[in-house]
Amino acid sequence: MDHEIELKFLIAPQSADEILSRLDGQEAVKQLDATYFDTADHALRRAGFGLRVRDGEGGRKQTLKSASAGGVFARGEWESAVAGPEPDRALLAKTPAHQVINGDALTPVFATNVRRVTRMIERDGATIEAALDRGELLAGDDRAGVCELELELKAGAPRVLFDLARDLAVHAPLRLSLVSKAERGYALALGDADSPRADPPLDPDATTEQALQALGRAALDRLCAAAEALRTHPGPEKVHKLRVAARRFRALLSVFKPLAKDPAAVAVKAELKWIADALSQARELDVFVAEVWRPAVESPADALSEAEARALAAFGRALLAAQTTAYAWAGKAVDSARFRALTLEAAAWLEAGAWSTDKRLEKIRHRSAAAFAAETLGKQRRKISKGGRDLAALSPEDRHHLRIRGKKLRYAAEDLAPLFPAHPKRAARFLATTRDLQDGLGALNDLAARDALARSVALSCDDPEAAFAAGQLTVGGPEREAQLLQTASAAHDAFVDAKVFW
Repeated sequence: MDHEIELKFLIAPQSADEILSRLDGQEAVKQLDATYFDTADHALRRAGFGLRVRDGEGGRKQTLKSASAGGVFARGEWESAVAGPEPDRALLAKTPAHQVINGDALTPVFATNVRRVTRMIERDGATIEAALDRGELLAGDDRAGVCELELELKAGAPRVLFDLARDLAVHAPLRLSLVSKAERGYALALGDADSPRADPPLDPDATTEQALQALGRAALDRLCAAAEALRTHPGPEKVHKLRVAARRFRALLSVFKPLAKDPAAVAVKAELKWIADALSQARELDVFVAEVWRPAVESPADALSEAEARALAAFGRALLAAQTTAYAWAGKAVDSARFRALTLEAAAWLEAGAWSTDKRLEKIRHRSAAAFAAETLGKQRRKISKGGRDLAALSPEDRHHLRIRGKKLRYAAEDLAPLFPAHPKRAARFLATTRDLQDGLGALNDLAARDALARSVALSCDDPEAAFAAGQLTVGGPEREAQLLQTASAAHDAFVDAKVFW
């Protein structure tokens, strides 16, 4: 089995020639037409495999690729020459896909029609193959364009791979993507481009280093995929997913703080906070519209006076204007060189950061991930248990900080639960209590922020009627706060009583 480490970038077609002009090395041009196969129920896809038969220079080849096989961008690959256009079952019998297929028939799912230009680059003692692919994916009558750059490290230090990517990014926008052509082809064939992708399995016997890389790759995958979804189909759900992806990635680095103290990791955390903050206004307005303004507008006609209806309409126009501005800001952030640099630097840290070779961190890296997780989760749980004993006595700011701690614990518990397969029901119950606590504290935080948001929107349009509606929509705060405090306190009690799964 070959072992590859590669970076893949989505690029604009108009940038392709500029990128090629920056790549020196021996060139080869190939026409690569491939058909991807799977069982009727897509067992290979569900198991994380992609199987293709490709016609190209050098003849016809069958290739099976797996999900990550160790490094952040490493994948298992089994490739052999074949005679016919169909997969060779005898060759597949020598791969892990044999048990997945289990004798079932294999049929075409989609095809690719791609022209590939490769350059073999020698740089700083490393050999890197750069491949620029242009073409399309075909699934029935559906088509999707392909224009992407792959940089594969053939020999040498991983840092050289990232240095080359940084140099190219100065001259053309490179959007990091962890989505393979196989995944894009399946999405085209099944019409589910925005469907969630399963995280790779976490081995209960993994070391802390292996767990960090596996979870880090999944976090970066979610971040890049959510950004691409927001770029192509902006909307409330897409904003929320990207914001959660950024916060979850940041929380992961906090969990693995003993390995994530170096300047590069600190910089990545800061940039993750930046992109989450850049989406905050859009998200807060989306929630306000969905939970406050729209229910008021959709009240029975006789429940509103003419003046109230007019005021709500004026406030609605102000909200729309504020949303338009917030979405423009969010879109600008996602399309920025700063965000592209964030994803690249996060990848560079995960794959070749100082933490991965620092001898002073060797003991932590090689420690059992389960032991590390048990200690970390236990410490976070104790802080939340103690900090939330009397929620009513806490200030809104203190409750906000407690909510952040609860959110970090929830993300950590979700990520690390596979390390403890002996207690799935206990893990499910514990995670349910962390979600309830987060929801309870989140509702309190939203209530505290709602008045300020409504006032800000109303003042932005300088319309007295909008200001009146803003005031009407945020009345009843003390009574509502008392109800939410009771709910959050009950959630905290349940959290304290829940048995741990580690």
